Order: sequence, then structure tokens, then C-alpha cells
Amino acid sequence: MDCTGSYIWLDGAIVPASGNEEIPSGEVTFYEVVRTRDGVPLFFSDHMNRLKDGIATRYDLREDIAAEVRAGMKALANHERHDEINVRVTVSFSGYDHSLHICYIPSFYPSETMVREGVPLILHHAERLDPGVKMLNNRLRLSVNGELARRNAYEALLVNHDGFITEGSRSNIFFIAEDGTIQTAPDSMVLSGITRRYVTDIILKEGITLVTEAVKESDAGRFRSAFITGTSPMVLAVRSIEGLQFNVADPLIGRLREAYSDLAGRSMNDYKMGDEAD
Repeated sequence: MDCTGSYIWLDGAIVPASGNEEIPSGEVTFYEVVRTRDGVPLFFSDHMNRLKDGIATRYDLREDIAAEVRAGMKALANHERHDEINVRVTVSFSGYDHSLHICYIPSFYPSETMVREGVPLILHHAERLDPGVKMLNNRLRLSVNGELARRNAYEALLVNHDGFITEGSRSNIFFIAEDGTIQTAPDSMVLSGITRRYVTDIILKEGITLVTEAVKESDAGRFRSAFITGTSPMVLAVRSIEGLQFNVADPLIGRLREAYSDLAGRSMNDYKMGDEAD
């Protein structure tokens, strides 16, 4: 995820991106990718809470990292604003000292055709060592990116050593059974994305049965449809997994996508109200 754009925020100051795009090196690095629209982030508080919780598993950080990030994102938007783009927030530790790096990254959102026709996925046999904490894993990312490019797929689903489909390399996966039951892996097996959490809340509020059990690779064909969730795809129908076809016109997926989009809009309003309070 190389930076794009003309500026970055580095440890309290806006600096030209040229020559400074690389993430500061450190012993341990935590990160968040936040979607923004016209400089306003979606689900900012949720991203910052997850970032703080991840850092707290290793370090006692007394600084208000959310306030630092908010200031950096606002400064970045004031210098260079995009209609819609993802922002990567990286906190890197050397000893107990941390470095904060914020930049725009190349962003790819599903086209209207992808939303309508779904996307193809592949399987990748790998698993996160600590799925509950969002830390950089360049080896996994490079391996997956190579496979996606070679096989012209949108996303790769990770399959663990027991043959269970856990999550996507940068998304979460849900399967819909013939009776409308939705199934996804339990939180303990995945990096529980913010989109995943809100979609799960919507599912429960809608009175839809949700089963939190990972799907066996060999059992994927018994489901009528599937969808992924994440910062960029939001709620996106799956057309195929390794050639296995799914129903992309499932009305349940459309309902969930619309409900999630409404929540995203509200989160942006909440952020803007915070700016007015400042």
C-alpha cells in the first residue's frame, strides 16, 4: 500500500510526500485504513477505538492517539482533498517511542457493474497469527496480491490449517444458506472488521438468524449466496469462489448494503458535528 498524493502527515507536521512515502520503520507497527469522502472519514471513532485497543495489547500509550490522528487527517484534507479516497494511519513503535504516519493510499472501490454482478474470489491457504489485532503483515499481503493479479480475482479468502474459510485478506466473508440463515466465522478466528460488526448488528436487528461458525472449504457449495464486507467494498456480493457460482441477485444482500450505507452517512454527520463542537 504505497502512499499517493502530494503530502503526508508525519509526527505532527504536513510534509511533501516526495521521498517521505515510506512508513517509518519500527519494531511493531499498527495501522488503520479509513475511507473518506470530501475529507470526512467514515466511522472515525470505531477505527480509532480499534487502533487504541490494538496498541494496548503491547504498549501503554498515554497520548491521545485519536486526537493526533484527527488533527493529521484534517491537515491532510486541507492541503489536498479528494472526493473519495482511503487514508492509511500507521503507528510504528521503536521501544516505547511511537511515530505517526498518515497518508492517502491508492483506493479501488467496486464499480456499479461489480455491485450488480458480484465479484470473483479465490482461496488462499494461510492464516493470521493474531487475527484480533490489526498489524502489518507484508509477507501475507505480497503473497495474496501476487495471486490476485495472476488469477484476475477481486479478493482471496484465507483457509486455515483445518480447512475452514475464516476471512478475506482485506475483508470479512458471510454465506447465506437456502433458508436465509447467514453464517460467518466467530470473532476469535478473524480480524473483526468495523463493517463486519455493523452488518452483524443489522442482521440481528432485522431478525435474521446468524450462525457464527466458520464454513468448511468443502461445504461452500451448499450456500445460495455470499458477500464480503470491508472498508472499500462495504457490502459486496460474491459471484464465484474458485469457479463455484453464487446468486448475486439475492435481495438480502441488497437490503444489508442499503442499511449499512445509511449508517455510514450518519457516522460522517457525527464526525462533522464534532468539528463544529471544536
